[in-house]
Amino acid sequence: MQTGFDIMEYDSSLRKLWGKRISADFIDFVITLVTAFLFAYVFPMNPLFVLFVAQGIIWYIYSAIFDAVWGKTPGKFIFNLKAVAFIGDLTLAQALLRNLTKLNWLIFVGDIIAGLSTEGDPRQRFSERIIDSLVIAEIKEERKIKSFKIEEKEELELP
Repeated sequence: MQTGFDIMEYDSSLRKLWGKRISADFIDFVITLVTAFLFAYVFPMNPLFVLFVAQGIIWYIYSAIFDAVWGKTPGKFIFNLKAVAFIGDLTLAQALLRNLTKLNWLIFVGDIIAGLSTEGDPRQRFSERIIDSLVIAEIKEERKIKSFKIEEKEELELP
């Protein structure tokens, strides 16, 4: 059977989706890391604690709330992505579970790699398979329908 990495070799839309997902996650990671260091400035903390613990807690809460309420974090918003459930709306419980791996960025990277290196839907992280959710690209382009005017040809009359 094929893995997500195998499918990426020939599926440009999957590569594009994962490029957007990773970029969106990076933006959210930076936002939460800056927030964690601001907390560390106010409440002095060890920088390693900030990087490996405080940032993860903030990222988890941030992602779970945004995913549960709007289906997207600011990073996903920038790249027109949305977290959805396979059936119905994404619930708070699903949002909490799907973001558990964000408690530590090393585990989160492992979750992405595990999802792409095993069989299953190549659009999902490994943890997303457990709770039946995934991230999709929202297409909000307006389609313009071109109207064509059919010109009537004048028939030539023979004398």
